[in-house]
Amino acid sequence: MKKSLFLLLSFFALVSCSKDDSSAPTFGTGPLEKVVFYRNSSNEIHWIFENKLLTKITLADGTLVEAFVYDALKRVIQDKKYTNGLLTGTDVITYNSDNTIKTINNLPYTFDAGTRTYTYTYGSDFTINCEVNKDFLAVNFTRLGSNPGEYHLTYVNDNMVNYQKISGGTTEEVKNYYFDAGFGGNPVYDMVLAVARVKSLTDPSFFSDCQVSKIVANGFDKGSSHPLYYNYGVIPDIEGNLFQIGVEVQDSDDNNVAFYSFADYYYL
Repeated sequence: MKKSLFLLLSFFALVSCSKDDSSAPTFGTGPLEKVVFYRNSSNEIHWIFENKLLTKITLADGTLVEAFVYDALKRVIQDKKYTNGLLTGTDVITYNSDNTIKTINNLPYTFDAGTRTYTYTYGSDFTINCEVNKDFLAVNFTRLGSNPGEYHLTYVNDNMVNYQKISGGTTEEVKNYYFDAGFGGNPVYDMVLAVARVKSLTDPSFFSDCQVSKIVANGFDKGSSHPLYYNYGVIPDIEGNLFQIGVEVQDSDDNNVAFYSFADYYYL
């Protein structure tokens, strides 16, 4: 069943290609304006882009969830959080001359270039250690003391192949992502890097949908103990925009198949 579904979605990806018979799906040529995740579900969220940068995250009705402010070097200097559309908090970020993060809300972070690890200690309450990769994206994040937790991310060829969230010693979430070089480059990769570098230290759950990978994922599973796996295909909608359609399959029951929209890409 897995093979037949993969072939089906491979066909979807091929028919969405440009007419030059390239094997990779062709995203729009104009500036990316918005990506809609999980359309028509309770988890629907919109990412809004301006000048090739992620500037806002909203609910389906346009209610603000988060907004990002950049400096002249396209680094995030403010991460504004909203509840019910009302501003409830702002993270203010400063940088060192080498572009590593210096402070968040005036609290100092140190960066060890040898181990590529940020460290922050809040007195005797808690300590944060975050190892990052060459693009300053979280690899191993640990919080010790109050509200302990961990995130572990594995990258291969600049693509996140594994994401794990652990809280209080219990694994809460696992995602193993799969990639095919012919499946197409990720159109939001460069546009979200600045945000992801901050989220590496403040909220690594930002990585859970694999949007900071250079190639669009063509599927994932939730670990060997989970009965579901997911395959993606990329097809054009009636307006010519592309969207990722997902197939959810119950391993133990090949008849349990559900199609859903994962991400719709809208261009100006």
